[in-house]
Amino acid sequence: MKHYKILLVFLICVASCIKAQDNNCSRITYFGEKEVCLPIIDGYNECYNHPTIKYIADNTEVAVNAVLGYYLNDENYEERDSLEGVLFDDYFKIYATKELSDYNADQEDLKQMKTMLAGNFIQKNWDEMKEDIADAGIQAQIDTPTVIKSYQLNDDSFTNLMVANYNIEGQEPYTMSIALNGILINEQFIWMAYYLIYTEEKTIEQLQINSDSILKAIQN
Repeated sequence: MKHYKILLVFLICVASCIKAQDNNCSRITYFGEKEVCLPIIDGYNECYNHPTIKYIADNTEVAVNAVLGYYLNDENYEERDSLEGVLFDDYFKIYATKELSDYNADQEDLKQMKTMLAGNFIQKNWDEMKEDIADAGIQAQIDTPTVIKSYQLNDDSFTNLMVANYNIEGQEPYTMSIALNGILINEQFIWMAYYLIYTEEKTIEQLQINSDSILKAIQN
């Protein structure tokens, strides 16, 4: 009887842990055959499945990538049904490279991808993105980002902080700061890009703080 009670307590604890993990996910999606938990993050709302957001997300992403999740901050989320003329700020997306969907990645792959970004990867990726945006009928001129800082928050990620000038039809030109994160999680390599409009030198400091906080939530 004693052993039965111990087993029962153990099973309840396991069930509670599983439920807690599920509750930490805003939504669960798949990359290949593996689940990807899109975490609940205070101040942001995951809304990739909203028709308008999905259109914007898919048509501002290069064809080789698949968007897994798209998060707007509370203010932009309130405008999700009528986004014409709304200036996106303080938002991020989680995405992955399609050809890696069935590939089991490790830290060596993470290092190689980090090295690739130090070459012409960003330039090539950005050129493809601009072509896809034009094909979707979105009038935008976006300069290739300038990398201003690279670092690793932990052994399973790397981050590049960048700035780029945006000129989008119907909006005043502005500068966007971007944190591009490569992440190794559950033997999968995924990306997280966080965007914050650049207003002053302190923007980069806030960009890093916010990006690091989101990154930790994704990895937990």
